[in-house]
Amino acid sequence: MRQFLLAFSFLALSACQTVRPSSKAAFTPQQESALRQQGFEPAGDDWQFGMADRLLFATEESTLIPAQRGAIGRMSGALRAVGINGARVEGHTDSTGTASYNQALSLRRAQAVADALVAGGMARPAMRVAGMGARVPVESNRSADGRRENRRVVIIVSPADAH
Repeated sequence: MRQFLLAFSFLALSACQTVRPSSKAAFTPQQESALRQQGFEPAGDDWQFGMADRLLFATEESTLIPAQRGAIGRMSGALRAVGINGARVEGHTDSTGTASYNQALSLRRAQAVADALVAGGMARPAMRVAGMGARVPVESNRSADGRRENRRVVIIVSPADAH
């Protein structure tokens, strides 16, 4: 009888537990519209702006030209207007140079883009900057065209960046 009461009590208590809703937030339709207008594409639960088509860096360069800074600043303002306050910014390089040099260069590239996003209104504490070096190529590094495509920055926005 005692075992029955213990089992019954356990089941009764477990049935009383609060079921928590999924913590996975989603973007609002307005945010998704703004992301699309700015050139972002869905990537799982996140949205990604692959700057390969729009912003490539010259070999050994990490400086944005004024037109690039302006475009990124306008993007930042448009995202802030719909409550997207931050992003993850990943810099990449081609495979020329040493791994440590490429790591540092990719970080400088990502930081340059993050600085432009902050200048456009995003919150610096909400920016996460990462240098990826040559570890994640999108093209083969065997050709000049492939290396050019790999010298890029990617901006990733997740629902956690939208407050």
